Amino acid sequence: MKQKLIIGFSVILLLTVVYLIGSDLFTNSSKHDENPTEYKIDKLRQIDSSLICYKEINHFNSGMSKAKGLAIDENNTIYIAGNKQVLLFNSSGIKTGGFKMDTLAHCLAVDNDQIYLGAGNRILQYNIAGEQISSWPAFNPKSFITSIALNGNHIYAADAINRRVFKYNKNGNLVWEIGKKDTAKGFEGFVIPSPYFEVAFGAYNDMWAVNPGKHLVQNFSVEGEIQSSWGLTSFSIEGFSGCCNPSHIAILPNGEFVTYEKGLERIKIYDPTGKFRCVVAGPESFMRKEDLILKIAPCVVDLAVDNEGTIYVLDANNMVKVFVKK
Repeated sequence: MKQKLIIGFSVILLLTVVYLIGSDLFTNSSKHDENPTEYKIDKLRQIDSSLICYKEINHFNSGMSKAKGLAIDENNTIYIAGNKQVLLFNSSGIKTGGFKMDTLAHCLAVDNDQIYLGAGNRILQYNIAGEQISSWPAFNPKSFITSIALNGNHIYAADAINRRVFKYNKNGNLVWEIGKKDTAKGFEGFVIPSPYFEVAFGAYNDMWAVNPGKHLVQNFSVEGEIQSSWGLTSFSIEGFSGCCNPSHIAILPNGEFVTYEKGLERIKIYDPTGKFRCVVAGPESFMRKEDLILKIAPCVVDLAVDNEGTIYVLDANNMVKVFVKK
């Protein structure tokens, strides 16, 4: 009898243990499934307010449904390309002119009354009255121009497909090809995982190009020789992350860099040596939170700065937002 009681008690105890283990496995499985090393994107998007050194002072609608490119001339006139047209605005966001085109441009640069546009694999030249002056032949049919910069008598076009920056004279003749691999000088070539490839000129007429697959901003001579690089691969506020960042850059009159990092959706300032300085704006300044979660599109389409150091941001809602130092 005593043995039967012991066996019965043992069975009950065993069943209790099994129940408790099973209950723990099923009711707390979410805890066990959590990866303690997993990056929390929402947390990474949060920015310490003490790091934000700019403020938004104005915003205006581009009047387009597919705004693609933003540029500002020496008189602080704002140019926006998209919807097979180019529109002009004054610094207050009031429309002052524009013209239609027969193709969609993705980027542009302005020199006096001359407008140079990247339209697929071609570069188009217009005057401010909307008259097409020339259409430069493509480097090859697979070219895709994502950024244009002007310097003196030359035009520099970043081609994301061929992973080159092409230097043209103002007659549309190809002068130089920048971006060939040069291991002797420590340049492994541009890594372009997606169509985000930017070129810009600094305060000292020095050419800078983004190497987005390596999270670098690199300096080249006008002959195409690599001179220096800066950039940090990191989720931290000082670095860049993802497949192709920074996605857009602009250079302020004092030589500081403005960068946009898609994915984490943050616009930052770096000093002329590439040292992180502060934040212009984070994701809360642009699209709604639910849009960010769905990852419909990067928040920012393009960046530009004027000769007073004001930062203009063309966002995915076809709005232009204007930021100045606090």
